[in-house]
Amino acid sequence: MFKPLQRFKSQFLDIEPITKKLSISHFLLMFGYKLFSLYFPLFLAWRGLSFVQIGYTYLLIYLSLAAFSPVSGMLCSWFSAALLITLGISGYFLYSLGMILNLNILVFYLFQIILGISASLFLLAPELCLLLLAKSQTNLSLGFIQRQFMLKF
Repeated sequence: MFKPLQRFKSQFLDIEPITKKLSISHFLLMFGYKLFSLYFPLFLAWRGLSFVQIGYTYLLIYLSLAAFSPVSGMLCSWFSAALLITLGISGYFLYSLGMILNLNILVFYLFQIILGISASLFLLAPELCLLLLAKSQTNLSLGFIQRQFMLKF
């Protein structure tokens, strides 16, 4: 009766430590993203933006994320991932500061572009590093990362 649970437990204990840490951090990152996605439109509506302006805000975030992702990939080959992750987190800080200061609408839209660029730096650099780690060390159990990477393209 408990055989599937025992099998899952034994498989989970056999995972490499870096894979466990990556799985937990990825879960927490996606959980935070879902909370942000839930409350961000409410925050924008509270600020008095119309539905069209809220949609334009999301367009700016995701368009800048998609446009800057190839540049982030090139930067990953030139600089260390830790530096790029730090720059991404600094961009999130600037974005949070901009939301607190409650500036005019054009500066607000500029901060949405900063958020997209920061997100591309913060999300792409660790993934590329883990892919390089998986290629260099074949004994690591990072197959789900390779599968996720292949499904994106």
